[in-house]
Amino acid sequence: MFSRILLATAASLLVGISAHAAPVQATASIFNGSGYGSSYTGPGGTVSPSNAALGWVVDGGNGAFDAFGFYNSGTAGLTQSRQVELLSGNVFRFFDSFANTSSQVITTTLNFFGNLGSDGDELVHYNQNGLVVSCEDDWTGHCGSDPVLALVSGNNGLGIASISPDRYNVSFSVTIAPGEVLSLLNFAFLASDENGPSDGDVVLAQATGLALLDAPRLEGLSAEQLATLANYTLASEVPEPSGMALVLAGLAALGWRARRKV
Repeated sequence: MFSRILLATAASLLVGISAHAAPVQATASIFNGSGYGSSYTGPGGTVSPSNAALGWVVDGGNGAFDAFGFYNSGTAGLTQSRQVELLSGNVFRFFDSFANTSSQVITTTLNFFGNLGSDGDELVHYNQNGLVVSCEDDWTGHCGSDPVLALVSGNNGLGIASISPDRYNVSFSVTIAPGEVLSLLNFAFLASDENGPSDGDVVLAQATGLALLDAPRLEGLSAEQLATLANYTLASEVPEPSGMALVLAGLAALGWRARRKV
């Protein structure tokens, strides 16, 4: 438990240090069926005739997304409910529950989808073990104007993430018994200075993503919801040495950058 708290606290400190560099703030752009706000709780699916997905994020802040965070396949025969929120520290959280109300076992592949704001030009910095860190390529191998994204799909291998120009997909192959409810938890974190992302923002995004893998933010979720969670193992006590090293490196880099601005 102490190691999880340490890693999450270190990531929070990274956010605080980067505040000296005037970071971009994520926006309350979660679609609630009639407008946009900082949260959505209700059924999954889309609103007709706009065909906009309930709970998806549009923009997110400085053009981070075009339309991010909804299930675009595999939900047939299941009843979906969502709890989508913009948490503190530029973290979007998507908690989705799928209930099998039929009398038959349902085996399906649920696909969590995001249309990123890179306009087909995605630069991937990290992609393994449930974490993708990417940004828009400026055509020189560095991040362009859009924020760096840390996209987190779980820490137990259930979610298989893939990223291609402008597209993010996570496939969850699941079997749900009659009367059973299964839940999936995804995160998206934004990192950027107001003048555009830097190498320090890439470090910050990766450190925050690793912290969310080790200690997912569960505030506001009930014990009943967490009992159905399938793509996270919540008992991890010891962080990977590489994760802690990256957090410490990020703290050092952002601390140096903050001192330069003083």
